Amino acid sequence: MARPKREVPWLDRRGGVYYAFWYDAEAGETRRSSLRTHDSVEAQDRFAAFLTEGIAKPRRDAVLTVAAALDDYRLEHVAERCADPGRQEDAIAHLKAFFADCDMAHVTIQMSRAYAEARRSGAIGGGRRRFIREDGDKALVRGSDSTIRRELNVLIAAANHAKRWKRTTADVSVELPPERRLGPDDEAPYFTREELDMLMMSADGELGHFITLGYYTGARRRSIEDLTAPQVRLAQKQIVLQVAGKRATKKRQPIVPIFAPMVGTLEVLLDAAARAGRAKLFSMADFYRPFVHLCETLGFGDRSHPHLLRHTRATHLLQGGASIYDVAHLLGDTTTTVDRVYGHHSQHRLAAALEGK
Repeated sequence: MARPKREVPWLDRRGGVYYAFWYDAEAGETRRSSLRTHDSVEAQDRFAAFLTEGIAKPRRDAVLTVAAALDDYRLEHVAERCADPGRQEDAIAHLKAFFADCDMAHVTIQMSRAYAEARRSGAIGGGRRRFIREDGDKALVRGSDSTIRRELNVLIAAANHAKRWKRTTADVSVELPPERRLGPDDEAPYFTREELDMLMMSADGELGHFITLGYYTGARRRSIEDLTAPQVRLAQKQIVLQVAGKRATKKRQPIVPIFAPMVGTLEVLLDAAARAGRAKLFSMADFYRPFVHLCETLGFGDRSHPHLLRHTRATHLLQGGASIYDVAHLLGDTTTTVDRVYGHHSQHRLAAALEGK
């Protein structure tokens, strides 16, 4: 026997977010409206207000602001489905600071261009991310074109999310900064072996250990910064980069070998972590600024991003004759990606291998 339809609205939770539900007899279906909170007490208050104001019409009949759409997207998608929501939440904060209560239907290409300029100039951004240069002047963290692309894509995703949930019928008009990709004759930036030696010899303490692990594993910065003792298997000579229980993403985190130069570093870090009673190997949470400062000090200011350790490892392996398949396996990338980004470094080996064939 069919369950009787509820006559009054009710409060329930989906994926940690509270919603007001009601049965729409005219449409013959159950509808819901996000209360945009994870807190049960706050949800009760908002549900009471919802009941006082009466059953809400579908949100598409009202103005949907950019801020509201971004909040819905954060609670209903980012918080529930993203393995690492931090970057999306930063993007949402920047977008809300600029677009605020603008009607989602009124977002234009001109507005997206203005947002890009505001991020490039530092007018949007900064806040707690302001930093002090050594000369004493304040400087704002400005958005690069790749960062602006990612943030505007979050705006597009929020708009599409609102459409799927029938909160709006509007499309946003957004112009993304051009995506810079390496051309067939471009080289991915990297450090020569001599430059890498300078970095390793000049880095003190945990920064030196970070550089050693970042280079030999070829892993991304966050994977090394967040590395914990249970992920390190010294006896098996392996590091499991994928954190247990963490949702996998497109950026694969493989099991990588522990090479001989890594052993001493890992032993020091494991011992320090055990004595401090923490799971994480590093006490420092973020190596970006220290690495940039070291590179600038050594004259490598044009290549001062920690991600270049990954580029450098792949480049050195290919220059040394390693198989593109082995490099792809170490990085957790596809052979297509490795060939596109680093393939030019294996051309001399290819010529030598085919000489006289």
